[in-house]
Amino acid sequence: LKSKFGPSPESSSSVLFAGIAMSVWGVVKSYNPLKGFGFLTQSDGQDVFVHVSACNGMAPSAGDVVTYDVTMNDKTGKPNASNVQGCTGSADAAAAKGGGKGAAG
Repeated sequence: LKSKFGPSPESSSSVLFAGIAMSVWGVVKSYNPLKGFGFLTQSDGQDVFVHVSACNGMAPSAGDVVTYDVTMNDKTGKPNASNVQGCTGSADAAAAKGGGKGAAG
């Protein structure tokens, strides 16, 4: 079932529609708390990069089922997760990790 308004709710692969991020679901495949990033696997099998700063104060844990918006990274042209909901990791761990290059710590 196709719609002029984007993929149907049954669709397993909705990324961007008319440049607007759409909410999808996936499972945390891996997460490195020392680096503050990992990967989600969408229901269509595609991996999506996730940074702890996109997780609303929580840290992702492998196996978490999450919902998120998919945006395209301007530098890499690859999909990134944003507005990630459903992470079960410690909020303290999320605040302490993922400072990036040159972060004090």
